[in-house]
Amino acid sequence: MKKLDRFALSFFEIFKDKTALLILGIGFVIRIIASMFVTPGIDEAYYGVCSFYPAWGFFDHPPIVAITTGIGRWLSGSFSTLSLRFGAILLFIISAILMYYIVRSLFNRKAAIFSLLFLHTIPYFFVGMGAFVIPDNALGVFWLLIIVSILRVHQTQKGMWFLLSGVSLGFAMLSKYHAILLIASIGFCLIAFKEWRRYWKSPFLYIGFILAGIIFLPNILWNARHDWVSYAYQFGKGVSRHSLSFTNFYQGVLVQAAYLLPWIMVILIMGIIKTIDKNNKATRWLLPFALLPIGIFTLIGVTQQILPHWPMPGYLAAIILTCGWMMQWKKPAVKWTFWSTGIVTTVLLVMIVIHSITGFLHLGVQLDLTLEGYGWDKVIDELEHRDLLNEDTFLFTHKYITGGELGYAAQKKYPVAVFDKRSAHHFAYWAPMDSLMGKDGIFVMHPRYTTSPEKRYSEYFEEIIPLSGIMIYRNGNYEMTYNLWLCKNLQKPYPLKYGP
Repeated sequence: MKKLDRFALSFFEIFKDKTALLILGIGFVIRIIASMFVTPGIDEAYYGVCSFYPAWGFFDHPPIVAITTGIGRWLSGSFSTLSLRFGAILLFIISAILMYYIVRSLFNRKAAIFSLLFLHTIPYFFVGMGAFVIPDNALGVFWLLIIVSILRVHQTQKGMWFLLSGVSLGFAMLSKYHAILLIASIGFCLIAFKEWRRYWKSPFLYIGFILAGIIFLPNILWNARHDWVSYAYQFGKGVSRHSLSFTNFYQGVLVQAAYLLPWIMVILIMGIIKTIDKNNKATRWLLPFALLPIGIFTLIGVTQQILPHWPMPGYLAAIILTCGWMMQWKKPAVKWTFWSTGIVTTVLLVMIVIHSITGFLHLGVQLDLTLEGYGWDKVIDELEHRDLLNEDTFLFTHKYITGGELGYAAQKKYPVAVFDKRSAHHFAYWAPMDSLMGKDGIFVMHPRYTTSPEKRYSEYFEEIIPLSGIMIYRNGNYEMTYNLWLCKNLQKPYPLKYGP
């Protein structure tokens, strides 16, 4: 019990560190402001709709991302962009506290401050994982919590900490299926490093994995009842049969560099290399937690285009290792690293926020990503004003990404469907065809797209009638027009690949 008390005391040491609290406080305020004014991204709104229908799994993700988007709404009762992202903001603070504890335990307070500066100046971590909603919000917390548990095994030489590993692994798997790499990381330690092999004899290791399985079991059962749709989708994304493409590979590397900033990516990779070269027992156990996600997903990029956030959990471990290496740096090099990164990230974030409010860059609807989530609430308001929405009407789009925006704006007041033969994502379950038969559909099309509902859907509806569009203004300036069609009497089910 005394050892646990000492662990708790050291874990909360960050709350005595004024510099650390200042970094957390300033970062919190900045991320709150960004979350309020930047419109929801295409996936964020979709995750918000997931929170309307809590379940143990969804077409493309396990359940915790829905909890992340639901926290703010459940606390406030509002459907604002801030409430959508509030859970992500809270989870980032937890990740930062865990990072501080790990680095301070391995090195010292100065290195721990460096770790907070990395998290608060690297664009992906500060904004992408820290302010906007992605499955990595929760994955980052449990990824770091597993590292905490392995650190405690290393420090105490007690296998009981594998119980925490197991619990964290279970919740990590409920956050994102990529967490399976944590099993490989732990296994790598137990096989590759002599000092870790004795833990194969620890019963706590196996009990921990049993706990992980119990926690993850509801998702397995959900998939079993839904034809394994989530695993099939994710496995199909990660295991490609495409031909080798070094263009895709280089694109994957360059996009990672853009998310991290090029010089930071180089520094973090060098931190990993320095650890390999030094081969210190105190830190080398962290290597698989960095190398496996970065290496595996970057190599997958040879066969297909990867999403840039796939390797990012590995860079959390890279930050830990790099902070230790930076203890050998001269002061000007440290200052240049954090000032340059902080300035670039701040300038980019300020520009994004101001542009989201004013549209001053005038990029146009095809290039302006802030317009993806802009104006959907006005669409719902105008449809209600025209008295077009009632119990015999549903809304629909031709892509799940716009369905997410429309669904979140509709606030679960009206059924929202996606008529897409390739992939309706979880809308196939939220708005099954049999519940829509005989109803009128209002097709809403974002101006970025040019599809013709008459050509796509005429055989399914009795009649399709164009409606006057909804003009959207930002800061008093015209931006775009949402196009609408009234599709009368759905007469036969639209064919989807999957569903209830």
